[in-house]
Amino acid sequence: LGHPWGNAAGAAANRVALEACVQARNEGRELEKEGKDILVKAAQHSPELKIAMETWKEIKFEFDTVDKLDVQHR
Repeated sequence: LGHPWGNAAGAAANRVALEACVQARNEGRELEKEGKDILVKAAQHSPELKIAMETWKEIKFEFDTVDKLDVQHR
């Protein structure tokens, strides 16, 4: 919600950003350090993502990894 072009454009921008980040992570890139560059490159092929990034300007990757194994060492 809140994309200047409406909800469908916001969903498209979100999908492109997510796919770019997943691909980068799978390639071994560090999202915390390279995230902005990854999204800027993805936005070259997505006008929806480009306008979203221009609207919100700040890009932060402040999250903990969620794909950690939850196992106890014996």
